[in-house]
Amino acid sequence: MAEIISIHIVRKKGASAESCDHVTVRSNFGITGDYRSEKFQIGQITLIDAETIEATSRKLGYDIPAGASRRQVMVKGIMLNELIGSYLRLGQILVRVEDRCNPCNNMEKRIGTGAKNAMNDKGGIRCRIIKGGDLRIGDKITVENHHCSYYAMLSNFCFKFISYLKQLSNKA
Repeated sequence: MAEIISIHIVRKKGASAESCDHVTVRSNFGITGDYRSEKFQIGQITLIDAETIEATSRKLGYDIPAGASRRQVMVKGIMLNELIGSYLRLGQILVRVEDRCNPCNNMEKRIGTGAKNAMNDKGGIRCRIIKGGDLRIGDKITVENHHCSYYAMLSNFCFKFISYLKQLSNKA
């Protein structure tokens, strides 16, 4: 059975990740208290599977501290890369898996040299919050079937377009 095994937030850019037993997740926003949460943000919540962290640890030859991947939610018992476009129920909340969250150079700083390459193509996933609520360690994860795939694709396109326009307006 797939479940949530850890939750981390970062309160300020560049700060260390803090472990939480539970958090409040807001629709179309993200986790309350995490600096990355913002309306129309792509990747309102990020997930990574414990199996990837364990495999990366073996490749690097040392343990990776909890939260070092900078992903907000660590799960166990589900293969995340296969879920792009799916809906997941994480305890009370409902998310749509939007895209992969590829590892960046931050992995080299937060985990160690070689981490970015070791995690290549397995850096987790970015999700959009459809229905918020409380999220707790131990919450079960299920894949939800939604029969409106064309609506979901159109919604995803519109969401990314709004996010892009927002980024452009912030640069102006």
